[in-house]
Amino acid sequence: MSYEERRQAPEEDVETGIEPAGDAAQTAQEPLAPDKDALQEELANLQQEIARFRELYLRKLADFDNYRKRQEREMGDFRRYANGELLRDCLPVLDNLERALAAPGGAAGGLREGVELVLRQFKDVLGRNGLAEVDPAGQPFDPTLHEAISRNEDSRVQEPTVVQVLQKGYRLGERLIRPALVIVAVPAGSVRQANVGQSSEGTNG
Repeated sequence: MSYEERRQAPEEDVETGIEPAGDAAQTAQEPLAPDKDALQEELANLQQEIARFRELYLRKLADFDNYRKRQEREMGDFRRYANGELLRDCLPVLDNLERALAAPGGAAGGLREGVELVLRQFKDVLGRNGLAEVDPAGQPFDPTLHEAISRNEDSRVQEPTVVQVLQKGYRLGERLIRPALVIVAVPAGSVRQANVGQSSEGTNG
């Protein structure tokens, strides 16, 4: 190879090497075309995730609101009935004061007035704490509020009726804390019919 050939050979190599490098640079500069289908699919997935988290958030919010209301209701019931045991223990005292006033030849004069005053004040205190009497004399018998000690037939009544209250009942708010002990008058024949029914059940059993 002559000197002239050796001198020209590198120039050809350089030119040959530059052309591929230029093609690669041009290829690198060209932006990739976005895949619209892939973007739409990803957007749809994100929207589904957002909807799912929103539904979960609303459900948890509703659960918490229900829990808060239930706690408020339970706390209200607790405050309303917290004194139930104390008031129940006071009832025998109330009974004895009433019996003392009802006894023949009992406390007279100033002593009677003092007992009446104590009884009135005691009832006021219990009433302010939500205690209410269940005194059903002359009213229809209600097994949810009254406890019958005995039943007597009476042709003058059309339905079971309380004719005597042996011990008053009491409610605390809407809750019965002691039923009234009563004697009940029932229409004539009711007791016999009840006894016959009980005897039939016993025979069949």
